[in-house]
Amino acid sequence: MINKIAAVVIILILMPPLGADSQPPENKERLEEIVGRLFINYKSLSSVYRDLHEAALDNLIGPEQQLSYIQKTYLFVSEANLMCFYQWELLSIIGYIKEESKSDYFTLRVKDLDKAIFESKDRINSLKLYYAFIEHTSAKKSIDEAIGLIEANVYIYEEVLQILEPLSNPPNPFNPKI
Repeated sequence: MINKIAAVVIILILMPPLGADSQPPENKERLEEIVGRLFINYKSLSSVYRDLHEAALDNLIGPEQQLSYIQKTYLFVSEANLMCFYQWELLSIIGYIKEESKSDYFTLRVKDLDKAIFESKDRINSLKLYYAFIEHTSAKKSIDEAIGLIEANVYIYEEVLQILEPLSNPPNPFNPKI
């Protein structure tokens, strides 16, 4: 575990600066920090997923509904984790995008982040719904942890959105929904 953390720290240190040259240095530094936090949240959500999976296995002999509820929650955690990984993966390559293509890339990122915010909030609501019906205490603890991590991801997505929106292309005046 310590070797993995050390590897992540080395990767983050050696990573090229993120963002366009026209970006203020504080935005580049902030994006680098956010990319690191997303990776840490991704690993943490993976751990919560495993904990919920273990809770489901512990509940194999218990009531059938409990097993089903716990399985649903770890699927929601898995979906939120996949979104987190996807955002981390796409934000971590900003430094490699050609300068003339960055505004297009930022436009796509803004639209995708908006969708990730909506879907993450949906996963939070779904977890809260199933939480009320679960009796297994370690599963409830893991769900609480997952909700906290997903809420942190929503905050991160909103923060990245604020940084990237001014750098993205303006909306189409003839069809602003595109």
